[in-house]
Amino acid sequence: MLSSQDLSDDKCMGRAGPAMASLHRRNSLYPRFDALISTPLVLVLSLLLLVFCSFTKSATVETLHLLIPAGEGGGWDTTAREVGQALTKEGLVSRVYYENYIGAGGGRALMDLVHNPDRHLNTLMVQSTPLLLRHLTKTIEFGYRDVRPISIMIAEYQALVVLAESEFQSATALVEAIRQHPIRYPVIGGSAYGSLDHISFAMIAQAGNLPIEKIRYVASDGGGEALERLEKGFGVALISGIGEVIQAYRRGNVRILGITSPKRLPELPEVRTLSEQGLKVHFANWRGFFANADLPDAKVYQFKKVLADLNGTDYWQQILKKHIWSEFFLQGDELMNFLQAQEKDMREALNSLNIQ
Repeated sequence: MLSSQDLSDDKCMGRAGPAMASLHRRNSLYPRFDALISTPLVLVLSLLLLVFCSFTKSATVETLHLLIPAGEGGGWDTTAREVGQALTKEGLVSRVYYENYIGAGGGRALMDLVHNPDRHLNTLMVQSTPLLLRHLTKTIEFGYRDVRPISIMIAEYQALVVLAESEFQSATALVEAIRQHPIRYPVIGGSAYGSLDHISFAMIAQAGNLPIEKIRYVASDGGGEALERLEKGFGVALISGIGEVIQAYRRGNVRILGITSPKRLPELPEVRTLSEQGLKVHFANWRGFFANADLPDAKVYQFKKVLADLNGTDYWQQILKKHIWSEFFLQGDELMNFLQAQEKDMREALNSLNIQ
């Protein structure tokens, strides 16, 4: 019996020839019967096989609602829209619609997913490391145990950037300026106080022996808003995911002072790591998708399958390169074990940074 994996166009058409030849051999023992029935039967069976092959390639999910816990232009928004467009392009989902549910640093969308299961029968919410951080700091009531983890798709390093015309040419120069005049040099982030971007810069400050209390952190609701605030002078620098600032960097609007990867990225060989500048900070933010905790197992299986199928496509690999995202695909027990381990690491980091 053929599995759905065997039924690509090439394999389907490859199997049709031998099947028809076998039928013809059997009928050739009875020439008169063969003349009467072989041609119509071959045509019917061929059509049925083509229909079956077409069916197996049809979309696994008809409608997908992608819930985005922040405004447009940030990391959550970019990840959700790239995944949605890729799923439809690859024929894995028939129709995708997006909802930017803004507020409480992602908390409003999370609460809605938890409290309104009937509204979210076709919903996947994009989330990332702040799902753990915001719960650990008690900013948000719910965490990953209150929803259904489906897949982690990517990892992304953090970038410290300034406007192209900024006086700062290095991360260490910025840290030293903040040390001397903390009020004068606020740093903008694309997430709330106590969340990912705030923690990222706190780790940079700690690596530079800069007291945490000297940091003036300006929170934003997503990377898009954070970039707007940088351009308007709300702060002198921005800490965010590489994917959220890469287009502005390529346009020449911002300069990247350093990134949190352990070594330079092949896509950005000219950009220095923070470690090269004496700031030993290695950190990557993951992004993935979660569903309502009570979603039926059959629907969970569908969601997992389409995302697993997407991860194996060449088109998705091109998207990873476009945004300088690293492939980081986890499902099932691997995903749960990772979330538990990172929750432990984040708790220890928060305690060491004295952020509650």
